[in-house]
Amino acid sequence: MAKINSGSCLLLLVLLAASSSAIDISRLSGHRHYTKRSGPKDCMPYEPFRCPGGGICISIQYLCDGAPDCPDGYDENLRLCTAAKRPPVEETASFLHSLLASHGPNYLEKLFGNKARNALEPLGGVQKVAIALSESQTIDEFGDALHLLRPDVEHLRSVFMAVENGDIGLLKSLGIKDSELGDVKFFLEKLVNTGFLD
Repeated sequence: MAKINSGSCLLLLVLLAASSSAIDISRLSGHRHYTKRSGPKDCMPYEPFRCPGGGICISIQYLCDGAPDCPDGYDENLRLCTAAKRPPVEETASFLHSLLASHGPNYLEKLFGNKARNALEPLGGVQKVAIALSESQTIDEFGDALHLLRPDVEHLRSVFMAVENGDIGLLKSLGIKDSELGDVKFFLEKLVNTGFLD
């Protein structure tokens, strides 16, 4: 009778698990581990990020860590990694909506220039602006994404720099109420702290 050592036994168990139809163990390299889902089921709570194509689920800790885990490398996509550091799009859209509700449909023209009239419609609407703020790595990339004029980008840069330098006078001159200053400053600082001015 042939003897099976513990290493062979472990390999046999891995191969048996890989042949099951529920979960395929598709990579076990160092400490990294992810599973390939063969059915339409959701990802497991410990691996909640589903790679595009729907087959592979990875742990959040492997997003934007410098090593691609999705077959197409999407977990290292620059836009995804920038958005992961920024406020959620829903939070940004809600913030922009609240400013428009408080100040009127042309208020954000003071931040983004003439194209921001009529509740940001010429820029594609609040949702598109929120997505651009989330995904654009820098203020210049944001300007390009929304086709802002260079003077409008430079004005926006001056607003962000004022916030970065603690100058709330500029925000007050734009008509931001004292009761809103803390929220506006906090929101703009989140963008500054994630490299928006770099």
